[in-house]
Amino acid sequence: MAEVKITILVDDINGAEKGYDLSYGFAALIEMNEKKILFDAGTKVPPLLNNLKLYGIAPSSIDALILTHNHYDHTDGMPGILEENHDLPIYIHKDWDRPATFKGVQPPRKNCIISKKAQEYSEICEGFYLTNSYKAGDYGGVYEHACYIKTGSSYILLTGCCHPGLNQFLDDRDQLGISSEDPLHIMGGFHGFMFSDVRAKNLDPIIQSIIICHCTMNAKVFREQFGTKCSIGIVGKTYLFK
Repeated sequence: MAEVKITILVDDINGAEKGYDLSYGFAALIEMNEKKILFDAGTKVPPLLNNLKLYGIAPSSIDALILTHNHYDHTDGMPGILEENHDLPIYIHKDWDRPATFKGVQPPRKNCIISKKAQEYSEICEGFYLTNSYKAGDYGGVYEHACYIKTGSSYILLTGCCHPGLNQFLDDRDQLGISSEDPLHIMGGFHGFMFSDVRAKNLDPIIQSIIICHCTMNAKVFREQFGTKCSIGIVGKTYLFK
């Protein structure tokens, strides 16, 4: 498996590279095996399009869009992408239409591909996996899924807000055929989640890095548990995983 690049396009938890816009919400561009996959779409169209343009990527060149959950801060930049990429495949989970607060722009049904269970989605890219959808009690209830990405020597767990908690998504490794001993990078928003000290100690031998983004409330705890393996994401920065 070739190297994987992930560039943060929308976030506001930390700083930004020169010229890039800070904006509330989350979006990241995954580049692997010559595919470009947009993971969530942020809150507003202009920052997402500006940051894509600055990075040198046209919306029309994006191969797929993954939406983790139907909150506006992960969906509302989407119309700007669809304006130039009408037939873009959009992957949503099977619980997308369940009642939820803070709903954002809804993807056109003609574009939607519904993920029904944790599995590899080789039509997106070999080594790209979506987890099961899980319910969280936040904001009256919200369902969310995440993705795993295979690199040359490890896996990346990428999350949007992680409302159901990282432990739920980590438990999906068995269903996905990913060993609990495989080296792991974790990246994304983690909302109010934090590992117990026992769980963090058990995970530490396989954790290669933790990159904190978006809505994470317990960054200090992650840093105390994982030390220099832990950093806070920067908009416009490209993270390379081999």
